[in-house]
Amino acid sequence: MRCSIQLSFYILLLLSFNCHSHVVEWTYQEGEVDEANWAKKYPLCGATHQSPIDIQKKKVVYNSEMSSFELEGYDGPLHGDFELTNNGHSVQIGLPFTMKIKKGLPHVYTAVQMHLHWGGLDLETSGSEHTIDGMRYMAELHIVHYNSELYGSFDEAKDKPEGLAVLAFLYEDGHFENTYYSEVISKLTTIRYAGQVTKVKILDPLAMLPENLENFYRYQGSLTTPPCTENVLWTVFDSKVILSQNQIKLLENTLLDWHNKTLRNDYRHAQPLNDRVVKSSFRVKMPKGEYSIIK
Repeated sequence: MRCSIQLSFYILLLLSFNCHSHVVEWTYQEGEVDEANWAKKYPLCGATHQSPIDIQKKKVVYNSEMSSFELEGYDGPLHGDFELTNNGHSVQIGLPFTMKIKKGLPHVYTAVQMHLHWGGLDLETSGSEHTIDGMRYMAELHIVHYNSELYGSFDEAKDKPEGLAVLAFLYEDGHFENTYYSEVISKLTTIRYAGQVTKVKILDPLAMLPENLENFYRYQGSLTTPPCTENVLWTVFDSKVILSQNQIKLLENTLLDWHNKTLRNDYRHAQPLNDRVVKSSFRVKMPKGEYSIIK
């Protein structure tokens, strides 16, 4: 009996050690490697072509040659076991390799995962990473792809030239539930703790996006998290995705980070544009009725 008690105690001690042994390499708000100090550990985070940015409409250059995307494998519903993960910084959904960007970019890019950024901390209800004319939206979705023409895998491409392309979508809140997000949001409670994983059986990626995919901004940037590698071709769509206020609240209040604190405001602030140019596939209308610059 005594041996059994000692063994049980040892197992509990081991489990406790494993639960708290994750090394938190970086954070957004707190700790030695918070956003303000990323560059000390990850030098590229202090480089000159970083993301996200504030898209200033008056500086956007309209390029009529930027064609609309041709997406392959996005149309659902897709059936399978798609991993839904709380990685301590965001909620991430693994995507099938059949999802690709076939046209509209210099190469073919294959999807890897998509993840969300949101607000919620200290009554800050907006949490998008990219802003438009200084306005931060409710949340932001990133669909991450790697260059499958030049590289054999995401791991090979993630730090290589022209390695990555990310499609970014901004969110607004509305009165009605967006049913295409219902399963994902309902399962957040099953991955409350950082490191937990569950499965999503049905995914409809195209239905999770806005109907208009023709109007977008494009610029060259970086990963918005360490190591901040500057090899990302960003496409930020102008049309917004609508989630209900309740769906936004669940997103902001369900998950915990590696410190077992509610995961909120998981976004990086806007970085200087410097010598880069933001292009658009459409003529951006200004508040005064003017239009963006034409290339």
